[in-house]
Amino acid sequence: MVAAAVLAGGASRRMGRDKATLAVGGVALASAALAAAARVASPVVLVAPEGHPARRLAAPAGPGPATRPPDLVVADPGLGPLAALAAALSALEAGHVLVLAGDHPGLAVELLAHLVGLAPRGRAVACRRGPRLEPLVAVYQRGPALAAAEARLATAGDHSVAGLLAALDPVVVEEPEWRALDPSGRSFVDLDDPADLAAWEAEAR
Repeated sequence: MVAAAVLAGGASRRMGRDKATLAVGGVALASAALAAAARVASPVVLVAPEGHPARRLAAPAGPGPATRPPDLVVADPGLGPLAALAAALSALEAGHVLVLAGDHPGLAVELLAHLVGLAPRGRAVACRRGPRLEPLVAVYQRGPALAAAEARLATAGDHSVAGLLAALDPVVVEEPEWRALDPSGRSFVDLDDPADLAAWEAEAR
């Protein structure tokens, strides 16, 4: 059983406005991630702080797969992505959780399905892109990941999701394997600032 969590509670300082509700291709950015997640996992939760604009995406949506609301909203404690991930893992009961950043507009469902299919093989599954593993397009085994996240949050050390992923010794999907499913690597593109958004929209045109 695989659930999904979309982390959408960031402050979006570099973008200058909330990214989760930013219309990209006519769809709120985090709504696109929710819709992609729902194609391969259930339930799907949105992780955002109380009062965050992203919570508006939990309202009943209109017709069409691109506007699917989450099954549940989980409170992000506002202490960074690792704490948000821990909150999602704690709220879910599934054995594995697909974790996605809410600012990825180009998630390939075929790639997500492949990661979900590999979930039973290890404590995490992630793609290697260049020298790094992608921690926010990845699957985590809920129990070990939650225990490791809580332990890291309780210390003054590395609180990055990338650090958590590395500590879980993940099953790695190497580039030739994931490019067969997402040739352009669009699943890993995140929109951090207006320049990223302009480049994405120019490519789409």
